[in-house]
Amino acid sequence: MKKKLIGFLVFCLLVCSLSATSFAAEKPYYITVNLTENIVTVYEKDTTGKYTVPVKAFYCSGGGYTPEGTFRTTQKYDWRILFGDVWGQYATRITGHILFHSVPYFEKDKSTLEYEEYNKLGTTASAGCIRLCVADAKWIYDNCPVGTTVKMYRGKVTEPLQPETPKKIDTTDLLRRGWDPTDPDVKNPWKKGELRELTLKTPKAERGMKAYYEKGTYYLTAQDAKQMFAHLGITLILSDAEARLEEGKMMIRYQKELHAMTCHVENGEIYYKMRDLADLVGAEMTWEAAKKEIGISYNGREIIASRNLTA
Repeated sequence: MKKKLIGFLVFCLLVCSLSATSFAAEKPYYITVNLTENIVTVYEKDTTGKYTVPVKAFYCSGGGYTPEGTFRTTQKYDWRILFGDVWGQYATRITGHILFHSVPYFEKDKSTLEYEEYNKLGTTASAGCIRLCVADAKWIYDNCPVGTTVKMYRGKVTEPLQPETPKKIDTTDLLRRGWDPTDPDVKNPWKKGELRELTLKTPKAERGMKAYYEKGTYYLTAQDAKQMFAHLGITLILSDAEARLEEGKMMIRYQKELHAMTCHVENGEIYYKMRDLADLVGAEMTWEAAKKEIGISYNGREIIASRNLTA
């Protein structure tokens, strides 16, 4: 009997030891949360095995009651009920009632985002948890296993990486405002493009253009495309009557030949991919991010298409 008891105790100690070892196992990342700047930074190990290499940074919203200290994550949830009877996606428990999670939703429904709270990312706005956009909350959920160390602190500290500024939601946009713009869900209306205003600047004048924008690409209407390239001394014949739109392609006549070009149809109007048009005629196209300007040059002539940021 005594031997059985000793054997049982040894077994229990072994199980506890293995569990502790599993929990204490080295994790791929180390996370810091600057509660003053509302910046989350993710570190990986350097060649010496220390977490000194910053690899990602996210804007977040902490709270006045968010605790400082060093903690280890313990649980994860696809959806989690939050304080105030609201819901968060991709929640990871940091300590106690404090979690990483998406900006709250009024219901357990991806189309019920608290969009005004989303526009507060980068500022102190939560009841204590660390709010993130869906893409960032999901990244932590997917890549940082339970047991990942999280250090939270306050202070004017210059972080090693500057996060990308979150996209602001137009609160009058009834179609999309209820969705997090970064949610990868195929039903997310933000996955579609949008109409934008561009200003065409030439040496003689400026004029407005309507463009369709999707995934870093601008598309122009036939009329605007013709006028834009005319300033470069190039004549395009957009031959809508000569071919059908098939799989996003439309025919353009240039130098007596028809060329299949990438297009987009929005509200019954055809928009032609600006980059493809420039490549077709042999023009050079550049993008200046700081000024939000597209430059197109050809045979010594140059025009600028500038994003109208007030649109």
